Amino acid sequence: MKKAKPDSRADARLAAVLESISDVYYAVDRDWRMVLFNRSAEEFFGMPRGEILGRSLWELFPGRDTEFGRLLQVAMDERKSGRMTAPSALREGRTVEVRIAPLADEGIGVSIDDISERAEAERAMRRSQQRLDLAVEAHGIGIFDWHIPSGHVVWNREQEALFGFAPGTFDGRIEHWRALALPEDAARMGAEVDAAVAAGQETLAFHFGIRRQDGAVRWVEGAARFLYAPDGNANRMVGTNMDITERKLAEQHQRLLINELNHRVKNTLAIVQAMAWQSFRPSGMAKSAVEAFEGRLSALSAAHDVLTRQSWEAASIGSIVAGAVAPHHADDGRLTAEGPAIDLDPKTAVALGLAMHELATNAVKYGALSGPTGQVEVRWTVDGGRLRLTWRESGGPPVAPPSQRGFGARLLEQGLAEELRGSVRLEFRPEGVLCTVEASLGD
Repeated sequence: MKKAKPDSRADARLAAVLESISDVYYAVDRDWRMVLFNRSAEEFFGMPRGEILGRSLWELFPGRDTEFGRLLQVAMDERKSGRMTAPSALREGRTVEVRIAPLADEGIGVSIDDISERAEAERAMRRSQQRLDLAVEAHGIGIFDWHIPSGHVVWNREQEALFGFAPGTFDGRIEHWRALALPEDAARMGAEVDAAVAAGQETLAFHFGIRRQDGAVRWVEGAARFLYAPDGNANRMVGTNMDITERKLAEQHQRLLINELNHRVKNTLAIVQAMAWQSFRPSGMAKSAVEAFEGRLSALSAAHDVLTRQSWEAASIGSIVAGAVAPHHADDGRLTAEGPAIDLDPKTAVALGLAMHELATNAVKYGALSGPTGQVEVRWTVDGGRLRLTWRESGGPPVAPPSQRGFGARLLEQGLAEELRGSVRLEFRPEGVLCTVEASLGD
């Protein structure tokens, strides 16, 4: 049989394609003679093809004993492709990827691609991943990836350790997680996830208890992001978990101590009240004075109750106002309170509670709430870290300035002003009492 003649038109088309590509490309025949050298190769090596074609590769680029040379030899002798990534020998600071492939029975072809930017991006990604892995390991952060349709879950080793598994022993089934979660928390968590997905939420924060395989009960806190398919169905839930058992136990212990403290404070106030009653009775002190004193003790107790519910960290101004006026307020719409949500530190909360009690008591006895048509408006604002609160009475009996300040007025304008780190201004206007309180909300 006659050997088929080379297709010159196909060769020309191939040569045109190789000229147009950005990759460096050259080819050698069976005798290692350079038979093709494209324009990108000329630019990369800085040599015109006229000086290259027909010459031996090893004459131009000695290095048979290098990794590159060995790959070339394997491709020529065994007709196997090869690939390597290495720093460029010609361009300092650049990284190249070299691909070597046999060309039928004609020799081998070599392509070189400058991948410096990609290599640097990959190195940066590896460094970033390493930092993330170190941070995750240092803080014991469990990571999970739940494929919702299949129920398959992927855990990192910190997540396995959190749940009491040896590395690599979690079977990847969401049912296994449900079996470890405390029953009431598993049901609640399922409802929260379903509600979040139904609402199309992107994120969800959660906490739950687990009973590990060794029987230990631990508390877990986490957050996750939902990934939705184009049809809107939730596809994945990816998030983190942290063991907060020690914090949970500390909070429970703190709550126990705070409740005990509040119990003792109330007992102390009750003892003070009993001692005062025993002291006042033989002295013939007016009943109204005794009742005023007892009311102030009750206001202190109410403020303590609010702070106890907030672990003595802060109390909302709304709850302080409501607690102070509750004994004098029939919830008939005659007393309204409005303002932004603000948390007060314990000292300010107690002082403001006493101020509201004094004003409410005076309004019931002599002011707007002493008649059927009077009204009280309590309004507050915050500006520049300072609280401004106004107590305004209207519709009650006409008001005249007192001939002398009573104990309640002195308590407001002097004692409580100092406690509030601000000022208290009390005005006895004909249409009703106006009290303006200004207090610092800073440390």
